[in-house]
Amino acid sequence: MSRTTARRAAVFRRTGAAALIAAILTVFAAGTPVKNVVQGWVSDAVIAARAELFGIRPLDSQNVLIVGMDARTLSAPELAKVPQAMFTPYYAALANRAFEFGAAGLVMDLLLAYDAKDLTLDGSAPLRRYDDDFLKVLKAERRAGRVVLGRSRTMLPARRFTLIAGKAGLGLVEVPLGSGGVVREVPTVWKDLDGNRNPTLSGRGLALLEREAPDRVKLTPPAPISTLPIVSMIDLLRCDDPAVLTRLLEGRVIFLGGVLPGQDRLKAPDGMIPRPPENAPVIDPADRDVACSFPRPAIRAQGEPTVPGVFLHAAAVDAIASGWQIKELGAAPRLGIVFTAVFISAMIALILRPVAGTLAMTIVVGVVFLGAVVALEAGYELRVGWAMVAAPVGFLMGYGARIRLLDRSSYQMRREFGRYLSPVLVQQMVETGQLPRLTGEERDVTVMFADLTGFTAASERLDSAELMRVLNRYLDVIAGVVAERGGYVDKFIGDAVMALFNAPVLMDDHAGQAVAAAHDIENRGRRMSNEDRIGGRYAFRVKVGIATGNATVGNVGARDRVNYSVVGQTVNIAARLESLPGLFETPIVIGPHAAKAVEDRYRMVRLATVHVKGITEGVSVFAPLDRPDEPVLGGRIARYHRALEEFEAGRFAAAAATWADLAGEGWPCASTSGVMQREAERLAANPPENWAGIIEAGIK
Repeated sequence: MSRTTARRAAVFRRTGAAALIAAILTVFAAGTPVKNVVQGWVSDAVIAARAELFGIRPLDSQNVLIVGMDARTLSAPELAKVPQAMFTPYYAALANRAFEFGAAGLVMDLLLAYDAKDLTLDGSAPLRRYDDDFLKVLKAERRAGRVVLGRSRTMLPARRFTLIAGKAGLGLVEVPLGSGGVVREVPTVWKDLDGNRNPTLSGRGLALLEREAPDRVKLTPPAPISTLPIVSMIDLLRCDDPAVLTRLLEGRVIFLGGVLPGQDRLKAPDGMIPRPPENAPVIDPADRDVACSFPRPAIRAQGEPTVPGVFLHAAAVDAIASGWQIKELGAAPRLGIVFTAVFISAMIALILRPVAGTLAMTIVVGVVFLGAVVALEAGYELRVGWAMVAAPVGFLMGYGARIRLLDRSSYQMRREFGRYLSPVLVQQMVETGQLPRLTGEERDVTVMFADLTGFTAASERLDSAELMRVLNRYLDVIAGVVAERGGYVDKFIGDAVMALFNAPVLMDDHAGQAVAAAHDIENRGRRMSNEDRIGGRYAFRVKVGIATGNATVGNVGARDRVNYSVVGQTVNIAARLESLPGLFETPIVIGPHAAKAVEDRYRMVRLATVHVKGITEGVSVFAPLDRPDEPVLGGRIARYHRALEEFEAGRFAAAAATWADLAGEGWPCASTSGVMQREAERLAANPPENWAGIIEAGIK
């Protein structure tokens, strides 16, 4: 084998290995199922392609019936002069009719916030009995829960309706918007901040049909959702044919909701499905010889992308009851699809020329999409959006890997500039040959500031060379720990380090990793300090402040000088917290959001609520104790918190007494207790006016 051939073979092997690594990295970077614009659009396109290839199957469900409050209903002589807020007698009539002819239940996608009894004229309530018929229905159906009233997460129906309907008679009306404002899944329960499970209207509807409800129902309809069966409320109230009413209502969950144009309209995932005629009535007049008429209400005009919200709840129930709910594959198959698409596309880039490779990569994308369509028809969702994006990314990575291996100058650029710029920026410069643009995005991040205690005094005693040598030893430890915990050193500010977690690289547990890094820094810094004192060298201690919250991350700077950084109030809070460890005589101080995120892993001591510079409101600050779950420690923390409650209530003497006892006990916050004791004694001697329980940062 000639030297040239051997070199080419080596390049090919190394490039293939690089492509494989790139494929794996892409799997973990982009393969995680994330709801985004690409995945949402691809999902809608797969639904439409399934309808084109396998045909539209109308949603003529026998499980749900929508009763619409449409223009025909509101303009009917019986209702035209009645405010919609006072329709309760008609709702009662509708419920009685539904249950008389065998309906499984009535679900009202309405928020009945008005109670007629609340109307007063000259001290009397002329309409206090107006809602009696509806209240009787609610009371009669309370045990069975067959009447479900709509509520929101922030608002309940009128008090009498809520009390009589009971908890089992309420369902949440909200549905979450996906990317592009499209509702692609409907929850059957919402979890509140306390972890309580609150059923939605669709969850209540499934319970009425005695169907097991998953926490969320994925909407992949085989036909436009607007083809679900619907009748006008007024037509149902006017009909007196028992045979027709039984055929129409028996065994069905009735969903009542507004269907007027512009009223509670939401985008459904059926926007790309070809539109069949939607004007077929639920019961064809030709099939019977009765007087009832059920012309289909107009739901949306041609090309209208939205449907009334009541259709989405009904569709979720129908998906489970009629069996068109799909099964979602687990994470492993999804990651496997992304990996395969990336790796094949990367290898295509290695083997073929750019034009032929682009064509082959396009075929790979088409095959992935077609596979998703066939899988959907079989009842499974592949979620191939990321795979379709990852294929061209892998194709580019294949060429990029080859170029990186052959072009040594790019390697040199990474090695040299990587010391000064964010790796994200260096990678962008190498791959594009352009300077990064000034852009940013909102993201939840954790910001850490760590600096050295006693640096100012050291700068007066040490010469500049020795000061720089000692400083770099400590900063190297801090930066090393940050890197080990997955963080990113944003900048060095004199004797301080500013570090980010969850940017540029996303992290599932960024607050936990930041607090763990703080403890690692404190422990290693303490050992180094002890060693320096024993060796007769100047020693520092490290103090750390941490804040978690929303911030803007991205490339900041000027046109000819850029850095990846973060800006926002979270950064300001973290910078202020960094000064508090010295004041409270504890090595680590964290903000409230960070404390909430890690409270299950650390013994958390709420130190106080403080005013810090630049922040208008008081900030609760905490010390996370990296200690085992010892009863004695827990008791001391509880005593500290009771003293803090006394302090914030203005009972300074009582707080000082408790803190004095704690200051003499051997536990991590003994020094902090002494600080708070002195502050409480100072305030007890000179009580402040308008005490709000908030202390100034400079309490020492």
